[in-house]
Amino acid sequence: MKVVPFILLALAATPIQAKCLRLAITVTETSLTASGGRAVPATIIAPTKPGRYPLIAFSHGAFAAPSRYRAMLDPIAAAGYVIVAPMHIDSELMHHDKPPSQADVWLTRNEDLSLALAATPPNADRRRRAAMGHSYGALNAQVSAGAVPANPPERPGAPPQALVAWSPPGPFPGLIEASGWSSISTPSLTITGTSDIMPGFIDNWELHRTAYDNTPPGKRWLWVGTGINHYFGGMFGREKPASPQEKRLFDRAIATTIAFLDLSFKRPRGCPVGDAITGEMLEIDK
Repeated sequence: MKVVPFILLALAATPIQAKCLRLAITVTETSLTASGGRAVPATIIAPTKPGRYPLIAFSHGAFAAPSRYRAMLDPIAAAGYVIVAPMHIDSELMHHDKPPSQADVWLTRNEDLSLALAATPPNADRRRRAAMGHSYGALNAQVSAGAVPANPPERPGAPPQALVAWSPPGPFPGLIEASGWSSISTPSLTITGTSDIMPGFIDNWELHRTAYDNTPPGKRWLWVGTGINHYFGGMFGREKPASPQEKRLFDRAIATTIAFLDLSFKRPRGCPVGDAITGEMLEIDK
């Protein structure tokens, strides 16, 4: 394993040097059709420049919505990716006569992500596909890439070729055990922070790295931000003004995500990560 320490305690922070490809993007609201004719609202964010770009299926966190992740998704799309982000039935923006059961949420979330991975936007290259998610959505993305939960869903089609998990949950009784991540063979990037705590659910931030620790070594990246919480201070999910340092580390996490995806798809390095800044750590298997 190659471990690249990105916590510079004795040195002043170096300027962020990542200079990324920045294409113009367009945002389209559409709908996917699930089993039984269920309509799944979805947001597609894609470069306007003609071309064939890798497809990323994105799953939002519990009760959130794709619109609350634009700070995360827009720069990734601008780096040359087509993002398909379904809105799950547990979103606070969905209206139900009766709240959906947890069983229905789990079933439909996994189905929604499968639909997104199978989507065919005009400029997407479906031969190159990645799954990405945050929190609950990170687990859905991991399941699409081969993780085995307590209640495995159907997995139509081949798994994606890359996996990005922002703050995935740790082991949880009745949902997934630590061994459930041992079956992932897809190259993966896990992102978390030392303040990534959700009292009563995840009381130790290191639980978020359980998936990384239990995935077979060889194709794993782990990024950790010092002082970073579940929403990077409000950059996405539960949006609110973040501190300058949280914004800087968020930019670093985005640059790392793009670099990981570019490497996974053997694309020209359009977003070199550049020098590290104070407060980040990156581990890379080699």
